[in-house]
Amino acid sequence: MCGGCSGSVAPLSEVPFAYLKHLVTVPVALNGVEQTFVLDSGIGLTLVRDPAACTLTGETFSGRRMSGQEVTVPLAVVPSLAFAGTERRDAEAGLLDMTGWPPELDHIGGFLSLADFADTRLTVDYPRGVVSVGARREGTAVPLRVERDGPSICVYMQLTLPDGRSIEVEVDMGSDSLILDERFADLGAGEVRRVDGTDETGNRYTRRFATLPGRVHPTGAPELGQDDPAVMFQRIIHDGLVGDAFLRRFAVTFDIPGASLLLSRAG
Repeated sequence: MCGGCSGSVAPLSEVPFAYLKHLVTVPVALNGVEQTFVLDSGIGLTLVRDPAACTLTGETFSGRRMSGQEVTVPLAVVPSLAFAGTERRDAEAGLLDMTGWPPELDHIGGFLSLADFADTRLTVDYPRGVVSVGARREGTAVPLRVERDGPSICVYMQLTLPDGRSIEVEVDMGSDSLILDERFADLGAGEVRRVDGTDETGNRYTRRFATLPGRVHPTGAPELGQDDPAVMFQRIIHDGLVGDAFLRRFAVTFDIPGASLLLSRAG
């Protein structure tokens, strides 16, 4: 994992992951106790839910959801956070109150973010169902824009839409289908449904689900394209987000030091 590691890095190991709906979950040793965490490239900041597992620093971190709502969490120090043969000691994390979250997340101890892998490579091999840290992988390199905000890291890539426009999208393992800002809604076809609701922050939203006819692909790499993807249109602060439906076709390596995403197909 990233800075703050103590001692030598253990030999590379692969860790199997399990799906919780579209979320990738992995075993993490939190202060020596194995728990299940969600591995999420879009969460920004690593989060833990148990106040007894960390020491508050007295500081806070504020980030914005894709819909623009600001969320603030207390910052804390975790004595030990170990995953896939590596360990971070005195790791910085946010303390997340998960009261009222869906019951299927009751067993989740927290979220691992890309901030835990700021100095190395993280590979999520979707076809094989394993995650590894530090491995050098072959694949098509897609440039990333790495956004650092204090203890938070998010990454963005260029995506070419069926009409030829290139937009910047967040690479977000925590999303399911392709999400685009509502200003691109004219590209959709065959609207399946519309959902009006209120999220956890009290923000009201309208989401429209449809098919996006044609191919979307990382700009400059049409061979990695996805044809006729399912898409959700919503008013968001980004051009869009690509999530599990796009990523799960590949072994995906997040190379934060190299500011690139390596994508390779099964076999």
